[in-house]
Amino acid sequence: MHQKLPIEIDPFRLAKSGLILEGELPLKTMRRLSEMLHDDGGSVHVKMSFDVDKVLGTPYVNGEFITSLPLVCERCSEPMQYEVNVQCSLAMVSNERKIESLAEQYEPWVIDNDDPIILSSIIEDELILAIPLIPKHEHSCLPAEAWFAGEEIEEDVERKSSPFAVLSALKSKD
Repeated sequence: MHQKLPIEIDPFRLAKSGLILEGELPLKTMRRLSEMLHDDGGSVHVKMSFDVDKVLGTPYVNGEFITSLPLVCERCSEPMQYEVNVQCSLAMVSNERKIESLAEQYEPWVIDNDDPIILSSIIEDELILAIPLIPKHEHSCLPAEAWFAGEEIEEDVERKSSPFAVLSALKSKD
């Protein structure tokens, strides 16, 4: 079920209601991410399931974000598509002291005030974390001569005599 995603959310209220948000979000709505991309065309398929942990009573969200990010290959400086499928489980906590009590399957999401949260900022953070430090094509995108570091040094086939050979000759005379 695809729906228009809200701009702002109240994550605690969504968790209490057990709502699921699903839809498309344009990449151009995420300013920080757009600066890292070759172009900001395209969109992210978003599915976020809000709920409350039955055992701990902690509100959480399971998110899945699928997209193809247009990056620039650091080897050849050509555009490339980087397929991303981010899955995350974020537990909502009101302060950092509650992080210690979280179950291992959750990453902490500290929400320290009651202001509405901009939905695209959560998705943007997760996508930025998914971008490789050095984006590059899976295949060898440079020609063989680009890997050449300089003139090849030919090793002398003849073995040079050791400078200590003279000493060894003197020692054998004794």
